[in-house]
Amino acid sequence: MVVRKAVKAASEGARVLYVAPITAQTDQFWEYANDWLAAAIAGGIIERNRQKRTLTFPSGGMIQARTGKRPDHLRGGWGDYIILDEFAYQDQAVWDKVCAPMLLDNDGTAIFISTPDKRNHFYYMYLQALENEDWAVFTFPSHENPHLSEDALEQLTEDMTDVDYRQEILAEFVPGVGAVFILDRADFVAQSSGDHTGHRIVAGLDWGRKQDYTALSVGCADCQRELYLGRINKVEYHIQRNFIANILQKGYNEVELLAEENAMGAPNIEQLRLDGLDVIPFTTTNSSKATIVQALRLAFNQHDWKWLDTDYAMRELESFEMTIAPSGLARYGAPEGLHDDTVMARMLMLHQANTGKLQFY
Repeated sequence: MVVRKAVKAASEGARVLYVAPITAQTDQFWEYANDWLAAAIAGGIIERNRQKRTLTFPSGGMIQARTGKRPDHLRGGWGDYIILDEFAYQDQAVWDKVCAPMLLDNDGTAIFISTPDKRNHFYYMYLQALENEDWAVFTFPSHENPHLSEDALEQLTEDMTDVDYRQEILAEFVPGVGAVFILDRADFVAQSSGDHTGHRIVAGLDWGRKQDYTALSVGCADCQRELYLGRINKVEYHIQRNFIANILQKGYNEVELLAEENAMGAPNIEQLRLDGLDVIPFTTTNSSKATIVQALRLAFNQHDWKWLDTDYAMRELESFEMTIAPSGLARYGAPEGLHDDTVMARMLMLHQANTGKLQFY
């Protein structure tokens, strides 16, 4: 597939750079390209340089095959059509520091192909692509490949571990060691149901900054069910305030709203109170965040609550991770470039449901 794409792009004038993590994979790509273009190479239509592993087309396009084992060795290269094969098994710097800058000046194309390697940098890129209209995302299990026989697949998978089978055959992103939540799809529902009149309604608010979303989760503490989940971003205060007020003041009679004070600041909390919202501040520290993280984790493990099934919120839950800082402290949050705003809103909502109505003012 990648050779066909490379040949088509190069014949139209593109400079194609193919990068694989190991030499054996680069060799296979190079051999396919040479075999399929043998007649054109022999006739002098396509110029081949074995040492540099380049194929130059009459259009001015070119194909180069490189190995990305050492990202720095790719520096100084070129490409306006870049194919990164088995990217989950390559160093992330191959893209971030070397290949991405090649495309800045030419508005080029990048293709990332890989079987998963747990939820590493390739998984996070996959999540970002799902929320970016400039990217297309495709996922296929091996069973959907019409060129693979079921008998061959069965023999291939006989000695596979469950993790290997899910990654190599089903193309699943299996949780890694840093994953925080174990999720059961049965706990997530399409919409809230039932009459919650007279019930104790709680909410969690994560106030967004420039690059973040403002996220709101509303739940019924009596029924242990999430009733609303939403987010907005890159908007001014009054729009965020209206977003919150429209949900809480028009949909429910009385709501206990727990909001993260660190992001909002005391003035914004006070303004929301003046605007008629009953806001309870929550100060996030390493200790307090660990507490609400573990509470949400326990709720998922015990299947206590029903949660709204929302694609972007599910991605935030799946990518939410624990990392260990140099100081030895555990840190919880989304990987760089991703979001955890709805996770934080849900944790605050659940914390308020579990602790009761506390007044700090």
